[in-house]
Amino acid sequence: MKHARIECLIGAGLTLAALIGCQGGGDPPDPSGPPTVAVRARALEARTFSDRVTAQGQWRSSGEIAITAPFAGQVDSLGVQLGDRVTAGQVLCCLITREAQATLRGAAMLATQAHDPSSRKEATRAAELARRELVRVPLTASRSGIVVRLSATTGGEVAESAEILALLPNDAVVFEAHVPASEASRLRVGQEASIDGEGCAPRGAVVQRVLPVAGVNDQSTLVWLRPVSDRALPELDRFGTAVITVGSARRVLAVPDSAVVQDDLTGETRIALVTPAGQAVWTPATLGVGAGGWHELAAPALAPGSLVIVEGHRGLPDSTRVQVAS
Repeated sequence: MKHARIECLIGAGLTLAALIGCQGGGDPPDPSGPPTVAVRARALEARTFSDRVTAQGQWRSSGEIAITAPFAGQVDSLGVQLGDRVTAGQVLCCLITREAQATLRGAAMLATQAHDPSSRKEATRAAELARRELVRVPLTASRSGIVVRLSATTGGEVAESAEILALLPNDAVVFEAHVPASEASRLRVGQEASIDGEGCAPRGAVVQRVLPVAGVNDQSTLVWLRPVSDRALPELDRFGTAVITVGSARRVLAVPDSAVVQDDLTGETRIALVTPAGQAVWTPATLGVGAGGWHELAAPALAPGSLVIVEGHRGLPDSTRVQVAS
């Protein structure tokens, strides 16, 4: 009996210990803490930027020169074709007056109507005199450029002041850039620019004119850029990208583009900073101009050398413990 009581007391004690253990809250806490995420980071650094405006556009004509007939007559010769490049002073075509034509035709008629040697001799003399006195008036290019339109043909009749052909002067070929309306106030005539087109090396240019009208499709501000090099000009309507320098160079704190994340819902731009305690802290960022894979960090004010995550930050919760990979 005595042994039975001892066994009962031991069993009761074990049951009570089990009950106390259940009421104590389960497994003991994990001493290792929350997980650590491996990331890559780069330091903020000072970089040199120039204020620039980037805009898409295409090559256009800012004005053509019409070559017209100074008198009614006939196009005796047309020495150019569509697309030809001509220089200032080059002969483009020759005209003869209607009076000279009439004299020459009259002499030719006399020759066909002559029936005896005397009349044939007289007709021949008249034809030679008409050809000798036939005046061909040359029309020349007033400026170097490209023939963009032919309105007459050799042997064709033209009225006084009628267009014979049209030239696009070299200095009238411009790159028409569509600058966002929000950037238009920063543009000034004479600002330097670079124009990059498909299959072509970048071409230097300057702002020639800021047009008072907006683009029909996007309501952007239209800006004419004049090329400054002597290279052959591209074809009209060819597309490209213009980068216009609107401010002087300055050295400021910059953030790598790979560190910048934009919220799809709010549009807010953020960067993930690595704190001294090893946490990733998401911080709103205001960016300025960009170049070479970096952007000016206008806000917040941070110290050079501050670490920002450039790899592994997509979807990373705020305040996550991180380990920066070397």
